[in-house]
Amino acid sequence: MSAIRFYGIRLILLSLFFSFYLIMIAINIDRIEEYLDPLASFKPDIVKIEEGVYVGGYPNEKVLRVLKSEKGVDRVVSLLDPHFPVTRELVAHEKQNCELLGIEFISLPAQDFPRYRDMLPVIDEILKKGKKVTYIHSYFMSDRLEKLTAALSHGARQNLQKQDTQ
Repeated sequence: MSAIRFYGIRLILLSLFFSFYLIMIAINIDRIEEYLDPLASFKPDIVKIEEGVYVGGYPNEKVLRVLKSEKGVDRVVSLLDPHFPVTRELVAHEKQNCELLGIEFISLPAQDFPRYRDMLPVIDEILKKGKKVTYIHSYFMSDRLEKLTAALSHGARQNLQKQDTQ
């Protein structure tokens, strides 16, 4: 009986250790993925949807440098929600990287909008504010980002009053 209790306690302690270990990896994923990105095949490519507007996945510091030097990006709009612990760290690192590179950073959590269509006027205002090359992203190509991209690329910003069923 004491052996079961001993191994049970060891199993609990080991699972606690591994859970904290996985949380630390998740919090620092933007630093790790610069050298080893196991999720690279799942992240979307950087896509130009119109002149001066690009969309894609979460940009680590290396990707931000490429965006700035090759595409001329000088504004990043993040759709990640900083209220969740893991994405809070990602947003903080991204903001720090943007400041380091002289890129304007705007946090626009997608969860603050009930429908992707509600984001269009806000994104439109951001894009009108100064003619800056803008990169809009979520971590992966989320459903909202896909619909937002489709709406922006098909000129939906000209007809924002049209009703939507989503």
